[in-house]
Amino acid sequence: MLKEKGGFVLERFYIVNIIVEDRQNAYRQVNEFLHNFAEVIRLRVGYPVPDENIAIILLVVKASNDLIGSMSGKLGQIKGVKVKTMPIK
Repeated sequence: MLKEKGGFVLERFYIVNIIVEDRQNAYRQVNEFLHNFAEVIRLRVGYPVPDENIAIILLVVKASNDLIGSMSGKLGQIKGVKVKTMPIK
């Protein structure tokens, strides 16, 4: 758990699905961005589809709601990237 002033922040597991629709231009940015979150990423599976210029990335992340919201929001701002996040019970 992450400690916050006067208490604790609840961490939980999330599944993050990332579709890189413009693999040629956005994939490097996504990889560099995810590297900054290596501490909270528990599993990463990537499936590049070069013939269609896309990549599919699946993450299992353990983080606070604020952190996962920030991470997925910033990823979604990268041109050619779509992100969907789902909490796991």
